[in-house]
Amino acid sequence: MSRILSGPDIQRPNGITIAPDDRTLYLIEANSSEGGARMIRAYDLSPDGTVSNMRVHYNFYPGRSADGMTIDTQGNIWAAAGLHRRREPRKPGHQTGYPRDFPQGKLLQYIPTHEDTITNCAFGGPDMKTLYITAGKTCTACEPT
Repeated sequence: MSRILSGPDIQRPNGITIAPDDRTLYLIEANSSEGGARMIRAYDLSPDGTVSNMRVHYNFYPGRSADGMTIDTQGNIWAAAGLHRRREPRKPGHQTGYPRDFPQGKLLQYIPTHEDTITNCAFGGPDMKTLYITAGKTCTACEPT
């Protein structure tokens, strides 16, 4: 086992996934402190497992960062992010739901949920097209478009 990232380069890692082509590593930063990193970072991933060329893939600041994330076969990231209401001492966030974004970091689709805090997600089912979402005290399955 090798450590490939550590502080001060990252603040509070909370989720990780790798692109289907194994060339990009995505890392969620979830630092809820004032001014803390709340983003998805992207890194080039080399065959030996090292990373380089950090860039901000998606910035959630000043809202709640993502918690868990998954990636579909087209390379779109699905991330748990946002809150229904303000939580002190954090800044107001976005409505709770799963934003889906292209590899370029642009919001493609948003799936609202009924729970306040969503925490994780994974694709499953016979065709791997059902998105399972954990939120608050529930688990939901949906067929994203």
